[in-house]
Amino acid sequence: MKGRIGETMEKEKKTESRRRKSEGLDASKPASTRPTGLEHGKLIVLLTVSALTALLITPSFLARTPTYRPGDVAVRNVKADRDFLLLDEEATARKKEAARREAPLVFDLHERTHETVAVRLSKAFALMRRQIHNAQRALTLGLFPDRWHELMVQGRIGTPAPNPLAALDRESFEKPLGFTVPDQDFSVLAQHRFSRHMEVNLLRWIQEIQQQGILATQSPPEVEEEKRFKLTAGPIVVRRIPSLEEFRVPSIRRFPDLDEARRRLSQRIREEEPDPELARAMISLAAPLLEPTLFYNPLETASLENAAVQAVKPVYIQIKKNEMLIREGQRLRPEDVRKLQAYADSSSKQGGLLAFTGVFLFSCLFLGVLGHLVEARVPSVRLELKDYLFLAAILLIILAVGRCADWINSSLGSGLGYLDTRSFLYALPMAAGAMLCSIFFGITAAVFFSLTLAVFVGLLCGADYHLFAYTLLGSLVGSYGVNPCRNRLVPIKAGLLTGLANVTALVLIALFQENPSTLTLCTNTLLAFLSGIIAGVLATGFTPLAELLCGYTTDIRLLELASMDQPLLQELMIQAPGTYHHSLIVGNMVEAAAKSIGANSLLAKVAGYYHDIGKIKKPLYFIENQLDGENRHEKLAPSMSSLILISHVKEGVELAKKHRLGRPIMEIISQHHGKSLISYFYQKAMETREKAQNSKGADLPPIDIEDYRYPGPKPQTKEAGLVMLADVVEAACRSLSEPTAARIQGLVNRLINNAFIDGQLDECELTLKDLHQIAKHFNQILATVHHKRIEYPAQPGQTTKGKAHGGDSNQRESKQDKDRSAANGTSGRADLKRLGLQ
Repeated sequence: MKGRIGETMEKEKKTESRRRKSEGLDASKPASTRPTGLEHGKLIVLLTVSALTALLITPSFLARTPTYRPGDVAVRNVKADRDFLLLDEEATARKKEAARREAPLVFDLHERTHETVAVRLSKAFALMRRQIHNAQRALTLGLFPDRWHELMVQGRIGTPAPNPLAALDRESFEKPLGFTVPDQDFSVLAQHRFSRHMEVNLLRWIQEIQQQGILATQSPPEVEEEKRFKLTAGPIVVRRIPSLEEFRVPSIRRFPDLDEARRRLSQRIREEEPDPELARAMISLAAPLLEPTLFYNPLETASLENAAVQAVKPVYIQIKKNEMLIREGQRLRPEDVRKLQAYADSSSKQGGLLAFTGVFLFSCLFLGVLGHLVEARVPSVRLELKDYLFLAAILLIILAVGRCADWINSSLGSGLGYLDTRSFLYALPMAAGAMLCSIFFGITAAVFFSLTLAVFVGLLCGADYHLFAYTLLGSLVGSYGVNPCRNRLVPIKAGLLTGLANVTALVLIALFQENPSTLTLCTNTLLAFLSGIIAGVLATGFTPLAELLCGYTTDIRLLELASMDQPLLQELMIQAPGTYHHSLIVGNMVEAAAKSIGANSLLAKVAGYYHDIGKIKKPLYFIENQLDGENRHEKLAPSMSSLILISHVKEGVELAKKHRLGRPIMEIISQHHGKSLISYFYQKAMETREKAQNSKGADLPPIDIEDYRYPGPKPQTKEAGLVMLADVVEAACRSLSEPTAARIQGLVNRLINNAFIDGQLDECELTLKDLHQIAKHFNQILATVHHKRIEYPAQPGQTTKGKAHGGDSNQRESKQDKDRSAANGTSGRADLKRLGLQ
């Protein structure tokens, strides 16, 4: 079983080493210093935030014209700073109306109406000519058609030699025509045998009249009264259907109506036909065949009118630069409001682009410089990409709400006398962003965030330094009030304090003004005080949400984790009681030391409780849990023992992720051994190799010291460094046979000195002064925990064996902790002497 465990751990370690080499990573460097996509992510966030910020701020640097409604009183003079054109709406409307009235009427002239007439007339004539032809043929053959028998019975024709014309069917002639032909006229046409020549003449006369155009009516009822004049005097557009050719006529009078067309047709027939009876018959036949061919088109007329209106150029009045648009105290008329709106609309779009570019570049420069300064010179502020995203979201939300509030102020204008142009901005809970930043990232990060927010809010309102000072003061007070935040009421109290700071800032700003309005000032101070309270409420409500979504760890969360009822601590107490007791002592040690050096004592204590939770997986391989006296490492190779000890760090991080302990605690768990050497098993491996060489007489491969070091990274914060030192010191003190104060102090000094010389503290912020305070508090706590016990007298009937220890099992000699680096007693090094001394 042990062999399989060893093979698995060796394989995992080799696989991890190959992965790092394939990715081009230096395994000796901490994960935080390896190249990642973090810088690219930060650059994308910077550009995105700068672009969105520029969109929100740019309108403030365009021409800000006050918004009024008719009847409002101007609060200040407005003078034109440029020439612009004012639309003369009345003159433009009159011009458009005139253009609409001058637009021509449209009529459709149907060119193919005569074709229908020709078909009807040709069909009727052809039918009659066919009947005459059939009758003549029957007479020639001596046949009498049924029609003739019917006429003879009726007495209309005689039996001998009937007239073939008398048997013509007039109904078949009238049916294609669609009207009744008088008997006299039909007889005349029949006498002329419905000749082809007569048919052609009729078609020619009808076609000439219809192609000239026959107006449906001189005054169509759908034409408005104003257009009736155009029928006789206005321009007319005639559109041919279906060719769609158009031509204009000066008046509709040139087109006859249906009655006039029939009179013209009758006159034409009489002029060309010498036979009066035939002319009368042809007129009687042709007049009903005439139909209107010219119709009014209202849709096309409306289209021409709209086109004429659209073609009208607006009439503008030129306003010169420095011309006074409105004066203070003037009651505004509708034309004054239109003038102000035209002045606002005349702002150049190019000017807006330049303003956007300027704000964008300023935002990039400001945020870039500030971010570089924080990362390079403020090591206490360590932000990841998701932290920048979180802060950027808060900043943009506040600016967006501020933009909306500014628009509301502008739209209201002077409608509310007890509000000014900044009232709604004073009511915004801007300090909520700084409070959240202070809760999650500390007061130092909150100060930089407050400065950034104040700068952008000031720019949002047109470089208003009053609002800049108001926002900065409120945010600083709010961020200070919530730090530390160890219960849910702290943000509420900080909100009250912020509200008072806002009121104070507004009163002081009012003193800068010549004639501050008392009513307006009272309203603004009330809104400012309420904004502080709302900021505290928002910070209280959004803190748990941000903890859940972003995985942040606040002091409130740390207090929850510090409870001994936590399932993970309960499991540690049951599975590894020695490690549990060790962790409690480490937590108390780092808490006291953290307070003395200005570190986060709560985080250090909770991290001390959880730093060795990885030992739950294999508790009996760690000396503090071997209560039966059996050391399982005696049967393992040194390399296997080192792998087991190293694995508790990785397993601790996995348990921390599973139980959602938070990023700070996970980082301390991964860093609490740094890259320290497991010297006991390293020396044991060296001795084993030397013995094997002597016995076999052959050279064996050298032992890689890196296989006996923890993978790191080294401690990156004060809290991680404290946990490392407390862990090694408390474990080493268990090996002291007589833990006197002097021996404990000497041991503490040596171990801290070894960690310092080994470079394990190079990447955290601990100074020599801090190490002095840490050693002092470690000595005090360890001397109390490991105080010398008195010897209890033997009871009657008991032997005196073990008298030196008073029969107390806790006084038995402790074994050397093989999980810890042995105290390095090498001489000749620059030791940190006098650590912990007064």
